[in-house]
Amino acid sequence: MYLSKIKSMLAIFVMYVAAIVGCILLYPVINIPGDAGQAILIKVLLLDVIATVFIFIMSCIFKNASIYDPYWSVAPIVMSIAFLYLSNNINTWSIVLVVLICIWGIRLTINWASRFNNLRHQDWRYAHFKEKFPKVYPLLNFFGIHLMPTIIVAVAMLPAFNFIGDVTKAGFEPSFMTIIGYLIIITAILIEMIADLQMTMFKRIPSNHGLVMAHGLWKNSRHPNYFGEIMFWLGIFLVHFSVKNANPALVFCPLLVFVLFQFVSIPMMDKRQLNSKPAFKEYMESTNPLLPIFPPKKDNK
Repeated sequence: MYLSKIKSMLAIFVMYVAAIVGCILLYPVINIPGDAGQAILIKVLLLDVIATVFIFIMSCIFKNASIYDPYWSVAPIVMSIAFLYLSNNINTWSIVLVVLICIWGIRLTINWASRFNNLRHQDWRYAHFKEKFPKVYPLLNFFGIHLMPTIIVAVAMLPAFNFIGDVTKAGFEPSFMTIIGYLIIITAILIEMIADLQMTMFKRIPSNHGLVMAHGLWKNSRHPNYFGEIMFWLGIFLVHFSVKNANPALVFCPLLVFVLFQFVSIPMMDKRQLNSKPAFKEYMESTNPLLPIFPPKKDNK
């Protein structure tokens, strides 16, 4: 099993390296007319979709949609570094933002790797979709499992691209909002890290099998890791919003991430837990879906 995991991880690593190298080779071939900054952004986003298609093809070859799982955290690292370099706008504040995105992405990828078994194991959600919708699963696999998250992350990254690009070229002076945005990003990373670590330690104890994790950040929140994820993207928006010519409409970007977790991921996770853990119903009634403070008051009637 251990060797199988190493070989599987190596195979996935090669796939992602191939996707990145392919994007590097394709970048000069793609010609986008118009403003240079916008052209760079469009090309980066287009290559993001092309890389997704490549990973999708690999997942079909290996019959495992979980090959796509680390894409959520790997793509922003690659895109932010690429955009910083291509926009030729390297300064202290843009570097800080890219470094924080890299820290977030690396930590999330390591967390995925720690839970990954091998290429024979597929996430329960994908297996569920395949069993429930066998006829349309190929379409669901591409558009739902692969393309939709790619688009959501790309949209969530728009404030970061905007901040790194043209909005900082005229000379940027950090404000109180900038500092608040960075502090929220750092806090979000810490919340995700602590939540994942607490859950990992809980699952390592054999006697906890089948029990509900209700300690630490999980005491008042059923999904503190998702809460941290939403905070992370909100922080990036606030950093962008601290510049003079910021676009308020980009608040849609972190809101889209919130919608994904609130109305898709959380209901699926809660339903699965309800079906497998008898105590989860009571836990669900005494906790918030996201916020790890101010739990709902129990009805004593």
